[in-house]
Formats: sequence, C-alpha cells, structure tokens
Amino acid sequence: MSDEQHDALQRLERRVEVLEQVVRRLLASGAAAERIAAAPAPPPLPAPPRRAQPTPDPAPESPLSSSPPPPAADFEQWFGQRGLLVVGVLALLTAAGFFLKYAFDRGWIAPVVRSLLAIVAGIALGAWGEARIRGGLRRYGAAMIGAGGGLAYLGLWAAAGPYGLLERRIGVLLLAACTIVVTLLALRHEIEGLAIWALAGAYLAPILLPPPTPNPEAFLGYLEVIGLGTGLLAYTMSWRRAFDLALAGYFLLAPAGAARLLSSAVGCWFLAAGALLTLHVTRRRAWPEARVGFLVLAWVLLAVAIAGMSDGPEPRLWLAVAAAFAIAALLWWQELDLNRLRAPDEALLFVVNPFVLLGLVAMADPKLLDREPALLPGLLAAVYLGVGWARRATPHLVMGFALAAWAVAAQGSPPTVVVGWTALALAGLAAEQLGGRPGGRLAALGLALLAFPCLFGVALWSRPSDATTFSDAWALALYGYVAGTALAARRWNAGVKHPGTARWTARGEELLWVLCGAAVFAGGSVELPRYFGERAPLAGDLALSVFWLVYAAAIVRIGFQRDRKDVRSAGLAVAAGAGLKIVLYDLSNLEALYRIASFFALALIALAVAYAYNRRAASSRDV
Repeated sequence: MSDEQHDALQRLERRVEVLEQVVRRLLASGAAAERIAAAPAPPPLPAPPRRAQPTPDPAPESPLSSSPPPPAADFEQWFGQRGLLVVGVLALLTAAGFFLKYAFDRGWIAPVVRSLLAIVAGIALGAWGEARIRGGLRRYGAAMIGAGGGLAYLGLWAAAGPYGLLERRIGVLLLAACTIVVTLLALRHEIEGLAIWALAGAYLAPILLPPPTPNPEAFLGYLEVIGLGTGLLAYTMSWRRAFDLALAGYFLLAPAGAARLLSSAVGCWFLAAGALLTLHVTRRRAWPEARVGFLVLAWVLLAVAIAGMSDGPEPRLWLAVAAAFAIAALLWWQELDLNRLRAPDEALLFVVNPFVLLGLVAMADPKLLDREPALLPGLLAAVYLGVGWARRATPHLVMGFALAAWAVAAQGSPPTVVVGWTALALAGLAAEQLGGRPGGRLAALGLALLAFPCLFGVALWSRPSDATTFSDAWALALYGYVAGTALAARRWNAGVKHPGTARWTARGEELLWVLCGAAVFAGGSVELPRYFGERAPLAGDLALSVFWLVYAAAIVRIGFQRDRKDVRSAGLAVAAGAGLKIVLYDLSNLEALYRIASFFALALIALAVAYAYNRRAASSRDV
C-alpha cells in the first residue's frame, strides 16, 4: 500500500468516526422525543396574532456534507520526514564506503571480515526496515531497506573488486542477486522507489566490476535480463519512472559495453527487443516520453549498427534488417487504431515509421537503390493504400500516396516524376470523388504542389541544352501537368465532400487553377524565347514581351467573366511587369523594328484592357 492510500484510509476512518457521533446524537434525540410524546398533552393555548416571520438563518452544514480540510503543507514536517531520511541514508552509505577504504588502507581488519561486516550489516538493516514497514512506517522502512541493500552491495563489490576475494563474474552475479532481493521487496510492498534503487544497483554492477576479459555476449545477456525483466515488472505495477530507467539503461549501456557486438544481427535484435517491449507497454500505458524517446533511440542505434555491417555477409545483413522490419510491423499494426493517431506523438511516429524503414534498408544495401529503387516503397505504398481503402482511413490513404510518390521519384527521371505525380494526384481525386474514400483530395493537392517545383526546378535544370523545343521530355511533362491540374480543378467539387478533410481542401479548386495558370505562364516564358531565340536573338525577347501581354489580357478577361477581382488584379500585375520590361529592357536592347513591335503590342493590349474596364464602368452606371 502506498503512502497516498495510507493517508486516504486515515481520512476515511476520521469520517466514519464523525458519522458514528452524528448517529448517536440522532438516536438520543429520538429517545427524548418518544418520552415527550408519552407525557399528557397540555391544554391548548390561544393562537397568537399572526406576524411576519423573519427569514431563518441558513442551517450550519452537517458534518456529513463536507470532509475535513486537508492539512496544509508543512515544510518542517516534509523536511523531517523525507529530507533528513535521504540525508541519513546517503550519509550512512558514504560512511560505510569510507570505512571500508580506510580499513583497507590501514590494515585494521582482514578483508574477509570487512566485506562480511558490510554484508551482515546491510542484511540486518534491511530486516529492520522490513519490520518498520509492518509497523506502519512505510517511507522510513523503505529507506532502511534501500540503505541495507546499499551496504550489502558495497560489501560484495569490495569482496569481488579491490579485495579480490571473489571472481568478478561471481561478484556480478551476487550483486544481481542482491538487486533481485530488493526488487522482490519493492514488489511485495508496492514501493517504486525501492525498485528504482535496485535497478540502479543492477546497472552499476558490471560497471563497478568489469571482467578482466571483455565478454560482450554475456554483457548484452545481462542487460536483457535486467532491463526487459524490470521493464515488464514496472509495466505490471504501473511504475513509470522505473520503466523509463530500465529502458534507458538498456539502450545506453549496450553501446558502452558491447559496441562491437551491436554491429551484428544479434545486436540488432537486442535493440529490437527493447523497442518491441516499449511499443507493447506504451500501447497500454500513456507514457509518451518512453514511446517516442526510446523508439527514436532504438532507430538511431539500429542505423549505426547497420551502417557498421554494410560490408558484411549479405545473409547476416538482412537478418539484421529484419529487426527493423519487426519494429515497423508492430508499430504499423498498432497504428490501425485510428483513435490513437489523434495524439501528436502518435501522428509523428505514423509519419516517420515507413521512411525510417526505407532509410535503414538503403543503409544496409546501397546497391539496392541501383537495382530496384522503387520496389520497397511501392510495396509499402500498396499496403498503406489497401488499408486506407478498406478502412476508409484518411491517414493511411494519404501515406500510401506519399509512398507511391516516393517510388516514382526513386525510379524515374525528373520529367517522368512530374507526370507520375500528376497522375497520382488525379488518382487521389478519383479515389475520393468516385470511390468515396476520404483523404484523396488532400493527397491530390499535396502532389500537385510538389510537382510544380519539381517541374520548374529539378526537371528544368536537368534539361539538355540541345533539347527540342515544344516536343522534348520536359515540354511533354509541362503539357501533362497543365492538363492534369486543369482537370483536377474542374472536378474538384464533384461528388460528396468529407468533413474530415474539408478544412484542408476548402479552397483546393482555386489553388489548382493558380498552379495551372502559373505553369502556363512559366512554361510559355521558357519555351517561346527559346524557340524564337534560336532563329534571331532579338526575336526571343520580343516573343517574351508579347506573350506576357497576351497572357495578362487573357487573365483580365477571365477575371471579368468570373467576376473575380483578384484574378483581374493578377492580370494587371503581369501587364505591369511586361510594360516595365518593354520600357527598361526592350527600349535599350532591341533594334528598331523589334522595338516598334514591342511598343505596338503594349499599346494594343493596354487599350484593349482599358476599353474593358471603361465598358464595365459604363454598364455599372446604367444599372
């Protein structure tokens, strides 16, 4: 029973005592009422004149209606109960350690007697602490058990370490046995502090008594027994701090004592065992610091281990990679519960999980990227898309399209990637509009946004200088992107809207039209000067100016047709840019005929746009 439960029991006893007092008073008043009723009734008195009755004061609260107020925090009591207890235990252990060292330096007592004295004193102190717990002093008794365990620990360490009375391996086993005894006492009395104390001693044992010849296999086995065993006990008892300490020592001490063995299949599965235990426990216990922190730590250590095995035999390498697959599979299975993905830590792990797996596989076999770079992303995409389609799960459907986009990017050239992403965007839109699967429009919007910088960034920079204008791979990708975004924009609001993605896709149609128009503007600005510039350099500059003016006039016309002021403003901005180019650049660089053509085009477009605005103003006045 914990201290909080003991205090609650005391408060409950006080309330029962108050209840008994109230019941006695009620019984006494009932007996008096019966005696009064048995007496002869007095003659009736004349009724007094009626007067306004004063409002009675509210009756005082019954002792049953409120519990006694909790005692105020008392620093003196806290320091006397806990502060001095901690100071006393630490001082006792420090004095014992100094005494052992001083006795060793002076040669007062034989080493065997010194070690036995510390062990016997520790056992006696632990037994006395056990008696104090039975007497009701839980906190004090637990501290004495911890101090006794510490004294016995010091005695065993001195016997196997400085004194050399025992072999170091036997000393480590005895220290582990001491830890187990303290842990069992912690379980018996349900005291987490004792378990933490015992766990710290277990992790310190191989550090204080390192073997003369390092044995990484035995060290990892020792950590697995202590770390995973204590982690399971902490999960059973809901001891959060003990679980965190158990897994922290498990993951952090392994690289320090067995770094070479970690870069093997055995070491990778050792790390996977800790990660799998963490995932299992934190699914039932809301401990996000353990779930995210230890899983990320396991991934980092796995990456280091797999990187150190990259030149090893292929079967052992893939056996190590199977540990990463085991972690990813369990996490994926837990992520099928969509309610868990609402938490920020779960959403983060959901997004990171498949990409971490892809990165670990790439580190294990870099040549795989050359042979079949799209194989694993495509398989993962199929799995996520299948779950998203069958369960109508937005996160899984979106992740499936993201992994499919990764597969396309890994396998194809930049223009092919643009076309593939545009096709995936249309497929996502169809999945929601025709298949009724939420999340498709969100995936379509994201893929369309990613394809634009890929088209005018990576694909354009990788375009050969001698590529055929209007008909090479980049130009075909441009046509595909423009057609795809236009089709997606026209079909955006068709079908049933899903409220789960409405806030992300409310203005998706407008954004797709903006992407389509921007692609037309940027593509024409690239292709037209290139085509006409091959015939005459000045003709390319003239073609660019004329294209900008025509584009601006078309945008303004669409703005009038749709009655969209923002669209008309965009057209005027393009026209202003064309005018600045003509005045600042064409006037000084073009020859006479090209200069005349530029200004003539500017005049025609400007007058046409002005006519449209004046006609609109006149029609507004007539109305």
